[in-house]
Amino acid sequence: MAGRIVMPKLSDTMEEGVLVKWHKHEGQTVASGDVLAEVETDKAVLELEAYTDGILRKTLVAEGARVPVGTLLGVIAGESESIDDLLGDAPTPVTSRAGSQPEPSQQAPSSSGPPRPGPIPPVSRMPKASPLAKKLAEQRGIDLRTIEGTGPGGRIVERDLEAAPTAARTPERAPGESGDRTERLSLMRATIAKRMTESKTTVPHFYVTTEVDAGALIDLKAYLADTGEPAIGPTEFLVKAMGQALLAVPAVNASFAGDHVISHAGAHVGVAVAVDDGLITPVVRDADRLTLGQIAEWLADVVARARRKALAPEEYRGAGISLSNLGMYRVDDFAAIITPPEAAVLAVGQITQQAVVTDGQIVIGRRLRMTLSADHRVLDGVSAAKFLGEVAARLENPWRLIR
Repeated sequence: MAGRIVMPKLSDTMEEGVLVKWHKHEGQTVASGDVLAEVETDKAVLELEAYTDGILRKTLVAEGARVPVGTLLGVIAGESESIDDLLGDAPTPVTSRAGSQPEPSQQAPSSSGPPRPGPIPPVSRMPKASPLAKKLAEQRGIDLRTIEGTGPGGRIVERDLEAAPTAARTPERAPGESGDRTERLSLMRATIAKRMTESKTTVPHFYVTTEVDAGALIDLKAYLADTGEPAIGPTEFLVKAMGQALLAVPAVNASFAGDHVISHAGAHVGVAVAVDDGLITPVVRDADRLTLGQIAEWLADVVARARRKALAPEEYRGAGISLSNLGMYRVDDFAAIITPPEAAVLAVGQITQQAVVTDGQIVIGRRLRMTLSADHRVLDGVSAAKFLGEVAARLENPWRLIR
């Protein structure tokens, strides 16, 4: 029985995808579960599997093409089975990520007949390379045809690019030209632009800020380092403190849903991770129950995989609140934008030395500023302040967090 291969919707925010690579080609036999292609979403590069047995009779989208969700990518069918009806419903192909205008064969069909797929754009005879290697080569101006791959089957992988010379990219311009460049947004950046605009224009934000005495936190961090424990930083303390605070102030652990509010049971904390195209927020499940060491191990693993775009969708869905920590970038304080359906996000700056008054004396203290951005449809000032106070109290008594 004929089967359609379409660009799947692999995340709630996905509207387009890039067909990175075909693993099967026209005429090859495929079985259910075989990897047909690699697809890049706004957050990760994932494998597209076959859901039926047969022969890959037709591929309609070239490697590197960026197409909307639901676009027909190819057809699997028996050797003598007709696929004309499926091809007649094929949407008009779009250009690859390198172009911004459709080719003549990709223009909308006339109204005199049903749309027909255009010819498959020719694929450059480039050597086999992993998606990450292709991306790094493009960023660094490296010609993959000059690289010898050491991966399986001679495939070029990330390590093969380490010693490759990087091409200088000095754009030529005529006298009087500004030298400005226009680049199409990546899938991730386009999604961030859309979602943050929607959040800021539809979610009524308000902000609550507090300052924390971080002296005990710094002292405990140094003590743990001296005892040979895994490296524990402010982020690990913050994640656990936020998980416990979600349970202490459950009003924050909720989402707005039109005419009702959804209260969440688990203390799941998202952690914003910077990647090349923007950021992604993997989720620490049941953060209140984990040890600081477990959180540290989780962060090390998930940050590395997030930067390779190797996270599974379930790893960045379902947070009750998110943490955005810019302290390592010498930021004192800031306010973050909420990511719906979450009702709040905590923005944290760096720990600074300041002159503070203690028992009537001016002393040098170590202070940390935190700002909670809250959705006023779900939260009021008192609930937001209570949550911030719960987090602050745990950071100022950090020994409670190592149990």
